[in-house]
Amino acid sequence: MRKIVTYTAYVCLLLVALATPGLTQQDEKDDTGTNPVNFTYDFRFITEMRWLPDNSGSILKHTLEWRAPLGKDIGNLGGGKFYDDLGSSFGIRMRAHYQTTSINDASDPACGPFGSCSVSGIANMDARLLWLAHATPKFAVAPGLEAFFNTASNDFLGNGKTTLAPTIFFAFFGLFGNGSLFAPGYQYIFDVAGDPNRNNVSRSQIDLYGVWILAGGKYWLTLDPQIIINHVSNTTFATIDAEWGFMIVPQSGISGYVRPGVGVGEDRFMDWNLEFALKFIWR
Repeated sequence: MRKIVTYTAYVCLLLVALATPGLTQQDEKDDTGTNPVNFTYDFRFITEMRWLPDNSGSILKHTLEWRAPLGKDIGNLGGGKFYDDLGSSFGIRMRAHYQTTSINDASDPACGPFGSCSVSGIANMDARLLWLAHATPKFAVAPGLEAFFNTASNDFLGNGKTTLAPTIFFAFFGLFGNGSLFAPGYQYIFDVAGDPNRNNVSRSQIDLYGVWILAGGKYWLTLDPQIIINHVSNTTFATIDAEWGFMIVPQSGISGYVRPGVGVGEDRFMDWNLEFALKFIWR
């Protein structure tokens, strides 16, 4: 536990150090899709390329993501003009994934003379429900529940388990300057069904998510360190992602982003990754 607290403190200090004053505050409503407690209608096409540790293989994942607000609107509770509408009291997110997993294993005869095996198909799908339990112009709390379904068409494309993940976000508006958002979150993931011969799932994820809106909302920068504690193997590692986003057609809520990331720690599940996406956001 002491190591976890130390890691969290280091990343918080990094976020504070990177916070720059004088960021432009957006005069329009949030169409960037960067605020996890702003529930808008949202459709995303996402592609991620991930390189596994020790040159053991790679993953290419294509995701279709849909978000929508539910329940009664409680607008006008944002943090200034940029976050002036936190949407409805409930928000849902659903994602479907198509994945190609390539494994480098020269010792496996099935991988051929070059020692490379590749499997493509549907990966585990997931859905999340968030509830905006409390909101003021400076602070919001959103607990929720996420579910990952054992829908993978091949063992290489999923963990063989259906899992649940209670989640909570704390959103601080303007903490690092106008147009900024700091939204740390915690999630505990555990399996509830699936193949008894596959590894059990029990892990905690601490998310330290920060956003800075630039050039009046035309661009944004996010920094997203995440600490992952695997309670089954008793190991801890981290990932650090940075996202550069840009509005393509601001009037219609069309935007895109590029998001590189790295894995940190001996037990990391990736060396590095690169994600890019096209987003359509409307109210």
